[in-house]
Amino acid sequence: MNVKEILNRPAPSILYHYTTQHGLLGIINNKEIWATHTQYLNDVREFRHATDLMRKEVSSIANEPLFDQSALACLQPMREALRPGIESVNVCVCSFSEKGDSLPQWRAYGGPASGFAIGFSGAYLRQISEGLGWLVRVEYDEEQQRLLIRTLLEDVLEENRKRRSEEQGRYIPTQGNLVAYLNRYAPILKHKSFKEESEWRIIIRPRMCVDERFSYRIGPSMLIPYFRLSIGDAEALGIQEIVVGPTPHPKEALASVRGLLIKNEIPVFAPHSPCGVKVRRSEVPFRNW
Repeated sequence: MNVKEILNRPAPSILYHYTTQHGLLGIINNKEIWATHTQYLNDVREFRHATDLMRKEVSSIANEPLFDQSALACLQPMREALRPGIESVNVCVCSFSEKGDSLPQWRAYGGPASGFAIGFSGAYLRQISEGLGWLVRVEYDEEQQRLLIRTLLEDVLEENRKRRSEEQGRYIPTQGNLVAYLNRYAPILKHKSFKEESEWRIIIRPRMCVDERFSYRIGPSMLIPYFRLSIGDAEALGIQEIVVGPTPHPKEALASVRGLLIKNEIPVFAPHSPCGVKVRRSEVPFRNW
């Protein structure tokens, strides 16, 4: 497996971001979407899941006879680099799903009788993330995760050995690019229990707290750090359709979403405007009111 290829997998034609009324208004009115710090997501083990896998593979390599002393000399600094607190680096992610009308997603992210799934063009999401991070598919399969981590470690080991040979007598970080790579790839790895989400993510490169687009919002029990990702000035903001989640007032809900789009000069799908944003009702028979 070439780990860099993972960052360039073709995206689906449409990816859905599940959100509440408040989230929909913010995305449309402000023309931006929020990427949340990895340590403040619903899964509290997000980053730790990847570091745990990495520690296991480092220990596995150390016990294998295939690696010479030059490789083993790099392992201890790499192991030390996986220290507690490494997850505090400001890596932010924004989540999308391949599924546009999913009961588990409505339950988890839709809010009480007011959820929406905003369907963005996959190609457009990749475009707006360029230079800031990556649009990637989440990997849930444990064997594939282990293989990715193993390949990543071997790549770092090879880089470190090459640098030690080329830069003898000069100081270089003995853990090499391990931490940088881990920040890049850790958000791709999620526990298999989340597989039904069919998730893709925009992963934002680490940001300083003073970055003008790095902000804080009110959370249920603490302030939540996040990155404000602009979705550009395209006529429809890259939005292909909006699915209105289960609601006791579907007719009124559809009309109000169409009105919101029109107010913001975003074309709405109609016989005379086939390229506009489609607004449709969820088909999931779910009642949470």
